[in-house]
Amino acid sequence: MATTDEKKRAESGNVGTADMQVDKALDFGDLKPVWGKLIDQKRPDAESNLLKVTTRISKLDPIAELALAKVKQTFSVNESALRKLINRKGWATELDRVIKRLNAMRISENKRVVLAAVYPNLLNTLLSCNEADKEVKDEIGFIDAVLFELERENGPLDKFAQEVVKLVGAKHRINFTEDNVLRDLIAHQVRAGL
Repeated sequence: MATTDEKKRAESGNVGTADMQVDKALDFGDLKPVWGKLIDQKRPDAESNLLKVTTRISKLDPIAELALAKVKQTFSVNESALRKLINRKGWATELDRVIKRLNAMRISENKRVVLAAVYPNLLNTLLSCNEADKEVKDEIGFIDAVLFELERENGPLDKFAQEVVKLVGAKHRINFTEDNVLRDLIAHQVRAGL
């Protein structure tokens, strides 16, 4: 019969072999680089669609692309800082529901394209207020707030319409600096068409 000291030594020996077996089991051999990539948190393709509004248009008009690029530059935001804020506050689930509802909404494709370009900025604006915790939990109200920020006066849609008018005026050699009223009227009509 084994004494208690011998049993303890045998158990401690088994623990050492068990750790070695676990290490061998976690060694993936040829799959190690792939597994490392899956675990790595800093890869850009690992980001969720939390900040991405889907669009259905595959290619935009060149003038619209230029105007959209200027609007995107005007309403730019640090997306990694925004993602950190969302994760730190624990709003990922609520904002995932918001983005799913936004993607399923029936809005014009022109508005959707502008929304996709400026959504991170709008989100950052809304999440920076004092009552953001309450607002995020009310997903329908939060969606209304996002759409309000998109459509407000001098908001992204107005800026997009103004940029389109400027670019079309430059293409057709229309001098809008002399006639701001004409530019504003045309921009208003373009904005109404969005």
